[in-house]
Amino acid sequence: MQLIQWFVRFLGRLPPNVRRGVGATLGSFLQFLPTKTRAMTHTNIQLAFPGLSRHAQNKLVNASLRELGWKSLELLSTWHRPLEQIRADIKAVECPDGVLDSHAEPTLILLPHLGNWELFGVWLSSIRPYTAMFRPLRAPQFTDVVKGARERDGNTLVPTTPAGIKTLLHDLKAGKQAIVLPDQSPTDRGVFTSFFGIETATTTLPYRLALATKAQVVLGAAVWDAGGYRILVRPLPRADELDQLAWLSHMNLEIERLVSDYPEQYQWEYRRFRKAPDGSLRYP
Repeated sequence: MQLIQWFVRFLGRLPPNVRRGVGATLGSFLQFLPTKTRAMTHTNIQLAFPGLSRHAQNKLVNASLRELGWKSLELLSTWHRPLEQIRADIKAVECPDGVLDSHAEPTLILLPHLGNWELFGVWLSSIRPYTAMFRPLRAPQFTDVVKGARERDGNTLVPTTPAGIKTLLHDLKAGKQAIVLPDQSPTDRGVFTSFFGIETATTTLPYRLALATKAQVVLGAAVWDAGGYRILVRPLPRADELDQLAWLSHMNLEIERLVSDYPEQYQWEYRRFRKAPDGSLRYP
Protein backbone atom coordinates (compact mmCIF):
# COMPACT_ATOMS: atom_id res chain seq x y z
CA MET A 1 0.00 0.00 0.00
CA GLN A 2 2.77 2.43 0.91
CA LEU A 3 4.55 1.62 -2.36
CA ILE A 4 1.41 2.49 -4.34
CA GLN A 5 0.97 5.74 -2.44
CA TRP A 6 4.61 6.62 -3.03
CA PHE A 7 4.25 5.90 -6.76
CA VAL A 8 1.11 8.04 -7.02
CA ARG A 9 2.87 10.88 -5.19
CA PHE A 10 5.84 10.51 -7.53
CA LEU A 11 3.60 10.76 -10.62
CA GLY A 12 1.75 13.74 -9.17
CA ARG A 13 4.97 15.67 -8.64
CA LEU A 14 6.47 15.12 -12.07
CA PRO A 15 7.50 18.29 -13.96
CA PRO A 16 4.69 19.57 -16.23
CA ASN A 17 6.25 18.49 -19.54
CA VAL A 18 7.09 15.01 -18.23
CA ARG A 19 3.64 14.65 -16.66
CA ARG A 20 1.95 15.52 -19.93
CA GLY A 21 4.16 13.13 -21.82
CA VAL A 22 3.31 10.26 -19.48
CA GLY A 23 -0.37 11.21 -19.68
CA ALA A 24 -0.27 11.26 -23.47
CA THR A 25 1.31 7.82 -23.50
CA LEU A 26 -1.40 6.48 -21.21
CA GLY A 27 -4.04 8.06 -23.44
CA SER A 28 -2.53 6.35 -26.48
CA PHE A 29 -2.81 2.97 -24.78
CA LEU A 30 -6.45 3.68 -23.91
CA GLN A 31 -7.21 4.34 -27.58
CA PHE A 32 -6.07 0.92 -28.71
CA LEU A 33 -6.62 -1.46 -25.80
CA PRO A 34 -10.05 -3.22 -25.85
CA THR A 35 -11.07 -1.95 -22.41
CA LYS A 36 -14.48 -1.27 -20.88
CA THR A 37 -13.48 2.40 -20.71
CA ARG A 38 -12.97 2.54 -24.47
CA ALA A 39 -16.20 0.67 -25.19
CA MET A 40 -18.30 2.86 -22.87
CA THR A 41 -16.79 6.08 -24.25
CA HIS A 42 -17.64 4.92 -27.77
CA THR A 43 -21.21 3.96 -26.81
CA ASN A 44 -21.94 7.23 -25.02
CA ILE A 45 -20.54 9.39 -27.80
CA GLN A 46 -22.65 7.48 -30.33
CA LEU A 47 -25.73 8.17 -28.19
CA ALA A 48 -24.93 11.83 -27.52
CA PHE A 49 -23.82 12.76 -31.04
CA PRO A 50 -25.90 10.68 -33.47
CA GLY A 51 -25.59 13.39 -36.11
CA LEU A 52 -21.83 13.01 -36.40
CA SER A 53 -20.38 10.75 -39.04
CA ARG A 54 -18.78 7.49 -37.90
CA HIS A 55 -15.37 9.03 -38.62
CA ALA A 56 -16.14 12.12 -36.53
CA GLN A 57 -17.47 9.96 -33.67
CA ASN A 58 -14.30 7.85 -33.67
CA LYS A 59 -12.17 10.99 -33.75
CA LEU A 60 -13.98 12.33 -30.68
CA VAL A 61 -13.64 8.96 -28.91
CA ASN A 62 -9.87 9.00 -29.46
CA ALA A 63 -9.60 12.63 -28.36
CA SER A 64 -11.59 11.83 -25.21
CA LEU A 65 -9.36 8.85 -24.36
CA ARG A 66 -6.20 10.90 -24.94
CA GLU A 67 -7.64 13.56 -22.67
CA LEU A 68 -8.51 10.93 -20.05
CA GLY A 69 -4.92 9.72 -19.95
CA TRP A 70 -3.58 13.24 -19.63
CA LYS A 71 -6.28 14.24 -17.14
CA SER A 72 -5.45 11.30 -14.88
CA LEU A 73 -1.94 12.67 -14.38
CA GLU A 74 -3.29 16.20 -13.93
CA LEU A 75 -5.65 15.04 -11.17
CA LEU A 76 -2.78 13.29 -9.39
CA SER A 77 -0.78 16.48 -9.69
CA THR A 78 -3.60 18.51 -8.16
CA TRP A 79 -3.66 16.20 -5.14
CA HIS A 80 0.06 16.53 -4.43
CA ARG A 81 1.40 19.90 -5.54
CA PRO A 82 1.36 23.03 -3.33
CA LEU A 83 -1.77 25.14 -3.70
CA GLU A 84 0.16 28.14 -5.03
CA GLN A 85 1.58 26.06 -7.89
CA ILE A 86 -1.83 24.66 -8.78
CA ARG A 87 -3.47 28.08 -8.88
CA ALA A 88 -0.65 29.37 -11.07
CA ASP A 89 -1.92 27.00 -13.81
CA ILE A 90 -5.11 29.09 -14.07
CA LYS A 91 -4.77 31.53 -16.96
CA ALA A 92 -8.30 32.94 -17.13
CA VAL A 93 -11.48 33.17 -15.06
CA GLU A 94 -14.93 33.71 -16.58
CA CYS A 95 -17.25 34.62 -13.71
CA PRO A 96 -19.98 37.26 -14.00
CA ASP A 97 -19.69 40.28 -11.74
CA GLY A 98 -21.47 39.82 -8.43
CA VAL A 99 -21.42 36.03 -8.57
CA LEU A 100 -19.47 34.38 -5.71
CA ASP A 101 -18.65 37.85 -4.34
CA SER A 102 -20.82 37.71 -1.23
CA HIS A 103 -19.41 35.72 1.67
CA ALA A 104 -22.76 35.89 3.43
CA GLU A 105 -24.96 34.39 0.70
CA PRO A 106 -25.43 30.61 0.45
CA THR A 107 -23.99 29.36 -2.82
CA LEU A 108 -24.49 25.94 -4.39
CA ILE A 109 -21.85 25.05 -6.97
CA LEU A 110 -22.76 22.28 -9.42
CA LEU A 111 -19.59 20.66 -10.68
CA PRO A 112 -20.08 18.28 -13.63
CA HIS A 113 -17.36 15.82 -14.65
CA LEU A 114 -15.76 18.17 -17.14
CA GLY A 115 -12.11 19.16 -17.26
CA ASN A 116 -10.12 19.20 -14.02
CA TRP A 117 -12.75 19.32 -11.26
CA GLU A 118 -10.06 18.96 -8.58
CA LEU A 119 -8.40 22.15 -9.77
CA PHE A 120 -11.75 23.95 -9.74
CA GLY A 121 -12.11 23.02 -6.07
CA VAL A 122 -8.66 24.44 -5.33
CA TRP A 123 -9.59 27.68 -7.08
CA LEU A 124 -12.95 27.87 -5.29
CA SER A 125 -11.40 27.43 -1.86
CA SER A 126 -9.27 30.51 -2.49
CA ILE A 127 -12.50 32.51 -2.27
CA ARG A 128 -13.90 30.72 0.79
CA PRO A 129 -14.05 27.12 2.03
CA TYR A 130 -16.72 24.76 0.75
CA THR A 131 -18.58 21.66 1.93
CA ALA A 132 -18.87 18.67 -0.42
CA MET A 133 -19.95 15.05 -0.29
CA PHE A 134 -17.33 12.31 -0.54
CA ARG A 135 -17.63 8.57 -1.09
CA PRO A 136 -14.59 6.45 -0.17
CA LEU A 137 -12.79 5.22 -3.27
CA ARG A 138 -12.72 1.60 -4.41
CA ALA A 139 -8.96 1.68 -3.85
CA PRO A 140 -8.73 2.36 -0.08
CA GLN A 141 -5.10 3.44 -0.32
CA PHE A 142 -6.22 6.48 -2.33
CA THR A 143 -9.07 7.54 -0.06
CA ASP A 144 -6.92 9.32 2.52
CA VAL A 145 -4.87 10.98 -0.24
CA VAL A 146 -7.91 12.43 -2.00
CA LYS A 147 -9.70 13.37 1.21
CA GLY A 148 -6.63 15.15 2.55
CA ALA A 149 -6.12 17.03 -0.71
CA ARG A 150 -9.73 18.22 -0.91
CA GLU A 151 -9.86 19.31 2.73
CA ARG A 152 -6.97 21.72 2.31
CA ASP A 153 -7.85 25.38 2.85
CA GLY A 154 -10.47 24.49 5.45
CA ASN A 155 -12.89 22.62 3.20
CA THR A 156 -15.21 20.00 4.72
CA LEU A 157 -16.07 16.61 3.23
CA VAL A 158 -19.20 14.80 4.40
CA PRO A 159 -20.41 11.25 3.64
CA THR A 160 -22.85 10.47 0.83
CA THR A 161 -25.58 9.65 3.34
CA PRO A 162 -28.68 11.39 4.74
CA ALA A 163 -26.42 12.72 7.51
CA GLY A 164 -24.12 14.22 4.88
CA ILE A 165 -27.05 15.88 3.10
CA LYS A 166 -28.20 17.27 6.44
CA THR A 167 -24.77 18.87 6.89
CA LEU A 168 -24.95 20.39 3.40
CA LEU A 169 -28.33 21.89 4.27
CA HIS A 170 -27.03 23.24 7.55
CA ASP A 171 -23.97 24.86 5.97
CA LEU A 172 -25.93 26.41 3.11
CA LYS A 173 -28.52 27.82 5.52
CA ALA A 174 -25.60 29.32 7.45
CA GLY A 175 -24.56 31.25 4.33
CA LYS A 176 -21.70 28.96 3.27
CA GLN A 177 -20.98 27.38 -0.09
CA ALA A 178 -21.28 23.75 -1.10
CA ILE A 179 -20.38 21.58 -4.09
CA VAL A 180 -22.70 18.92 -5.54
CA LEU A 181 -22.11 16.70 -8.58
CA PRO A 182 -25.14 17.16 -10.88
CA ASP A 183 -24.35 14.55 -13.54
CA GLN A 184 -24.21 11.31 -11.58
CA SER A 185 -26.97 8.74 -11.91
CA PRO A 186 -29.17 9.05 -8.81
CA THR A 187 -29.15 6.27 -6.25
CA ASP A 188 -32.94 6.55 -6.16
CA ARG A 189 -35.02 6.89 -9.32
CA GLY A 190 -34.59 10.67 -9.59
CA VAL A 191 -36.42 12.23 -12.51
CA PHE A 192 -35.89 11.84 -16.24
CA THR A 193 -34.96 14.93 -18.22
CA SER A 194 -33.28 15.46 -21.57
CA PHE A 195 -29.48 15.40 -21.74
CA PHE A 196 -28.07 15.45 -25.28
CA GLY A 197 -31.57 14.57 -26.48
CA ILE A 198 -31.76 11.45 -24.33
CA GLU A 199 -34.17 11.06 -21.42
CA THR A 200 -31.63 10.65 -18.63
CA ALA A 201 -32.02 9.81 -14.94
CA THR A 202 -31.17 13.01 -13.09
CA THR A 203 -30.62 13.58 -9.39
CA THR A 204 -33.07 15.95 -7.69
CA LEU A 205 -30.61 16.85 -4.91
CA PRO A 206 -29.42 20.16 -6.43
CA TYR A 207 -32.98 21.44 -6.74
CA ARG A 208 -33.99 20.32 -3.26
CA LEU A 209 -30.94 21.92 -1.64
CA ALA A 210 -31.33 25.15 -3.56
CA LEU A 211 -35.05 25.40 -2.83
CA ALA A 212 -34.65 24.70 0.90
CA THR A 213 -31.79 27.16 1.39
CA LYS A 214 -32.62 29.90 -1.17
CA ALA A 215 -29.04 29.57 -2.40
CA GLN A 216 -27.69 31.08 -5.57
CA VAL A 217 -26.72 28.25 -7.93
CA VAL A 218 -23.88 28.17 -10.44
CA LEU A 219 -22.31 25.64 -12.78
CA GLY A 220 -18.54 25.43 -12.56
CA ALA A 221 -15.68 23.86 -14.50
CA ALA A 222 -11.94 24.15 -15.00
CA VAL A 223 -11.14 23.36 -18.64
CA TRP A 224 -7.80 23.21 -20.44
CA ASP A 225 -7.65 25.95 -23.04
CA ALA A 226 -4.68 27.39 -24.95
CA GLY A 227 -1.90 26.28 -22.63
CA GLY A 228 -3.60 26.81 -19.30
CA TYR A 229 -6.79 26.29 -17.34
CA ARG A 230 -9.85 28.45 -17.79
CA ILE A 231 -12.28 28.68 -14.88
CA LEU A 232 -15.92 28.83 -16.02
CA VAL A 233 -18.73 29.95 -13.70
CA ARG A 234 -22.26 30.13 -15.13
CA PRO A 235 -25.26 31.15 -13.01
CA LEU A 236 -28.49 29.14 -13.02
CA PRO A 237 -31.97 30.37 -12.06
CA ARG A 238 -32.91 30.24 -8.40
CA ALA A 239 -34.89 27.14 -7.55
CA ASP A 240 -38.04 29.04 -6.54
CA GLU A 241 -38.32 30.51 -10.05
CA LEU A 242 -39.24 27.15 -11.67
CA ASP A 243 -40.83 23.86 -10.69
CA GLN A 244 -38.55 20.88 -10.13
CA LEU A 245 -38.79 19.31 -13.59
CA ALA A 246 -38.36 22.61 -15.42
CA TRP A 247 -35.41 23.61 -13.25
CA LEU A 248 -33.62 20.27 -13.65
CA SER A 249 -34.29 20.32 -17.39
CA HIS A 250 -32.68 23.76 -17.55
CA MET A 251 -29.74 22.50 -15.47
CA ASN A 252 -29.13 19.59 -17.84
CA LEU A 253 -29.39 21.90 -20.85
CA GLU A 254 -26.75 24.24 -19.41
CA ILE A 255 -24.45 21.31 -18.61
CA GLU A 256 -24.96 20.07 -22.17
CA ARG A 257 -24.01 23.49 -23.56
CA LEU A 258 -20.90 23.58 -21.41
CA VAL A 259 -19.87 20.06 -22.43
CA SER A 260 -20.54 20.83 -26.11
CA ASP A 261 -17.88 23.55 -25.97
CA TYR A 262 -15.27 21.06 -24.69
CA PRO A 263 -16.65 17.59 -25.58
CA GLU A 264 -13.30 15.80 -25.44
CA GLN A 265 -12.87 16.90 -21.80
CA TYR A 266 -16.08 15.30 -20.51
CA GLN A 267 -16.10 11.98 -18.63
CA TRP A 268 -17.78 9.89 -21.34
CA GLU A 269 -16.62 6.62 -19.78
CA TYR A 270 -19.26 7.03 -17.05
CA ARG A 271 -22.57 5.13 -17.52
CA ARG A 272 -24.59 8.35 -17.68
CA PHE A 273 -27.34 7.10 -20.01
CA ARG A 274 -27.72 3.62 -18.54
CA LYS A 275 -31.22 3.92 -17.06
CA ALA A 276 -34.22 4.39 -19.35
CA PRO A 277 -37.60 5.85 -18.24
CA ASP A 278 -39.35 2.47 -18.67
CA GLY A 279 -37.01 0.84 -16.15
CA SER A 280 -34.90 -0.93 -18.74
CA LEU A 281 -31.15 -0.48 -19.17
CA ARG A 282 -29.65 0.94 -22.35
CA TYR A 283 -26.46 -1.02 -21.67
CA PRO A 284 -25.17 -3.32 -18.89
